[in-house]
Amino acid sequence: MSAQWAEENLNTIRTLMERASAYRRALAPVAITVGVLGIAAAGLAGMGWTGQNNFAAYWLGMGVVAILAALLLVRRQALQADEEFWSPPTRRVAQVMVPLLLAGLILGVLEILNTDGRDSIRLIALWMVLYGGALHAAGFFMRRGLKLVGWGFVICGSICLCLHTMGDVKWLGEANANWVMGWAFGANHLAYGLYLKLTAEPMNEE
Repeated sequence: MSAQWAEENLNTIRTLMERASAYRRALAPVAITVGVLGIAAAGLAGMGWTGQNNFAAYWLGMGVVAILAALLLVRRQALQADEEFWSPPTRRVAQVMVPLLLAGLILGVLEILNTDGRDSIRLIALWMVLYGGALHAAGFFMRRGLKLVGWGFVICGSICLCLHTMGDVKWLGEANANWVMGWAFGANHLAYGLYLKLTAEPMNEE
C-alpha cells in the first residue's frame, strides 16, 4: 500500500466527515423525490397499469428511473455548489453501496427468469435487507441517521420475510405486492426526506 494511496483515502474520508451536515441536507430532496416516485409507481401498478407477472421487471425499471433522478439531483447540487460531481467522496460512497445494490439487481433478474415459482413478497423483503445494508455502509460517511434508516430497512425486511415464510399474512399477499413495495421504498423514503428537510441545520450554524 503506497503512502500516496493512503493519504488520498484519508483525505477523502476526512472530507466526507467534515461535510456530513451538507451531505445530509443534500440528501433530503433526493429522498423526497425517490419517495414520491415510489408511491406514484405503486399507485400505477395498483390500478393494473403494469399487467400481470411483470412485478420484478416493472420495479427494476422504476429503480433505474429513481437512480437516474437521484443522480440528476446530485449533479445539479454539485453544479450549484461549484463542485466536482464524480468527486473522490462521491466515488467512495458509491463503492460501498454498489455490491449490495448489484445483488438486488441479480435477484430481480432471477425473479424475472423464474416463470414457474415467482414470489414477489420474498423479493421485496430481500430487496429491503440488501438496500438497508447498502444504506448502513454509506452511513459511515454521514451522521448516525442514515445508519439507523439502513437498520430500519434491514429489520423491516427481515420481519416481512419471517412473516411471509411462517404463514399466510393477508397484507403480505401477492395481491398487495405493489402496495407493499410502495410502502417500503416510497413512503419510507418520503418520510425520511421530509424529516431531513424539517430538521436541517441552517447554513450559518454549521
